[in-house]
Amino acid sequence: MQQPYQSKEIKKRKNRSKIDFKDAASIAVFLVAFIAIWEGIYLLEIFPTVSLPSPLQVAQSLVNLIAEGTLIYSTGITLLRLFTAFVTSIITGVGVGLAMVKFTYFGRTMNSFAVGLQSFPSIAWVPFAILLIGLTDSGILFVVIMSSVFSIMISTYSGIRNIPPIYLRSAANMGARGFSLFRHVMLPAATPSLIIGVRQGWSFAWHAVVGAEMLINTLVGLGYILAVGREFSNMPQIIATMIVIFIIGLIFDRFVFSKVEDKVRDRWGLNQESEI
Repeated sequence: MQQPYQSKEIKKRKNRSKIDFKDAASIAVFLVAFIAIWEGIYLLEIFPTVSLPSPLQVAQSLVNLIAEGTLIYSTGITLLRLFTAFVTSIITGVGVGLAMVKFTYFGRTMNSFAVGLQSFPSIAWVPFAILLIGLTDSGILFVVIMSSVFSIMISTYSGIRNIPPIYLRSAANMGARGFSLFRHVMLPAATPSLIIGVRQGWSFAWHAVVGAEMLINTLVGLGYILAVGREFSNMPQIIATMIVIFIIGLIFDRFVFSKVEDKVRDRWGLNQESEI
């Protein structure tokens, strides 16, 4: 009886692997074309070579940063700051979001404030953090938390409030109450919305940590490398660091959040894939 089900799962995995291979091939072709165009613009000197270095110069700068140990160490510090602040944002955002659902008037008021504060550019928190906390790691963490926590808070609040009432009534008729109702009905129903909020919060946090490091000079971090490149007009170093930031963001989005979202959608039957 389990064989048809297993065959369907195998087909799904094969289809996904084919899609992944096609995506990888498309990305490779795009990168080759992009580098070729970049090199062509450099050779034609459409922009001053100081402003737009060649791909080879950027690659050499990237190798130098790695060889010096600066890039690896700074990347580790940036990710440590990011994870620390982001975990704090998740715990705080989910906790406050649940409290907003529990207490109606608090939820309505806080939701309005959260929407307004979410619209703040992350860079706008930097002067406030400098004057309130100082030029320290704590100031950077504050900026990252304030840039990401409201997205998670709103998604938690909206996800639970938008659960179809029929789900709750059906569960109540079957005897679900209190924590059991929350654990087995409300949380699973709100999970897709929560994942979207967490994913969006991660994007905000990633933007914020680099921007904060550029302005709150702690002598280490990817943002600091960008700031040093700006001060010394070292465009190869700037572009090399930007590429690293892009790759890290792409890896986490593609291989962490997308995978988690796919598993959740599979778990709750939300994927619209063909069963044939």
